[in-house]
Amino acid sequence: MKFPAIIKREPLVVEAGVSKLAKVNFARNPYPALLKEPAQFWDEIFIANEAYMLDEITHPRIRRKLAYDAGAHQLFLEYIEGATLNELVMAGVTVKDPARTHQLLQNIAETVADMHAGILCAGPMVHNDLKSMNVLVPMVAPQETMLIDFSHSYFEGRLPPFITDEKHNPTGTAKYRAPEKWAGDYTQGFKSDVFAFGVMAYYAYTGKHPFVGDAAQIEQQIREITPASPIELDVKVPRNTMVLMMSCLEKKPERRPTMEQVAHYYAASAVLFK
Repeated sequence: MKFPAIIKREPLVVEAGVSKLAKVNFARNPYPALLKEPAQFWDEIFIANEAYMLDEITHPRIRRKLAYDAGAHQLFLEYIEGATLNELVMAGVTVKDPARTHQLLQNIAETVADMHAGILCAGPMVHNDLKSMNVLVPMVAPQETMLIDFSHSYFEGRLPPFITDEKHNPTGTAKYRAPEKWAGDYTQGFKSDVFAFGVMAYYAYTGKHPFVGDAAQIEQQIREITPASPIELDVKVPRNTMVLMMSCLEKKPERRPTMEQVAHYYAASAVLFK
């Protein structure tokens, strides 16, 4: 495949991750694209993995792949102007507007539930790095969400080598890693995504992470300590929503709900914010 000449490149500051990102414009094409390139040589594996996974996805709430240059390790993605969920939390938007937060989390839950069921994907899929920095809220559709960054994703039952070869170095962001991942168990991919969703919801509702500190402290808290319920923090969100969210943070995977159950609850309770 021949790639058009890049006539403009604008480096972008990223909140997390190791890849280099830039907004690029091509010759004879009026629309910009997002260019993802490795910052370190080993990041080539993750960019290649994301290119492969996005080939198998047609979901409208997942950012599209435009092209991949394997020789140059360049991944071109749909460019979407907007803010991450993390940026909205840090700006105080999610705490001040629980109705909008409910809608955003409902969208995320539905998208991940579809992934887990293999809907608009080539098969049941685990995101494996679900976090507030990997949810984009488009400027033109502030009630919608786009799920991004599939560099660590995989099809259920098909663990990639970067996980199986590094079981003592859990992938993903420390604050969102489920207890079983810290123990080196990656066989609970769906339920690990549910745990990460619970962390993201807690952060969105309260503006605070449920687990804080250095990596060792976070690991101990995730494996041993139940965070304070937002009910105790006087958060203005329905009690049943808080109960569901806390169930996502259960230490044992089998005690967590499925993502489909979470999505169903959010859809059914949306009427409370009408």
